Amino acid sequence: METDKPSFMDKYPVHIQDVIMSDIADHLLAQWLDSQLDEGTFYADYQIALITDDDSVQKDFNEYYELTKDDDEFIEHLGA
Repeated sequence: METDKPSFMDKYPVHIQDVIMSDIADHLLAQWLDSQLDEGTFYADYQIALITDDDSVQKDFNEYYELTKDDDEFIEHLGA
């Protein structure tokens, strides 16, 4: 349904909106992690390492799984 009304969320104070959004984020993350883990721990770890902007996490992923630049799953990072 299309409407010109503002979001019903606008009636809530910002701190309540933040709590609602945090609950939704937690739920979506749990769903995403479950779907990644369906493919196995390595795949889930790989997806997490790909998404993060933290070079140290990507470096740790490569080291943990003993990946080298010759491996398809090796993640290039700025600190390489």
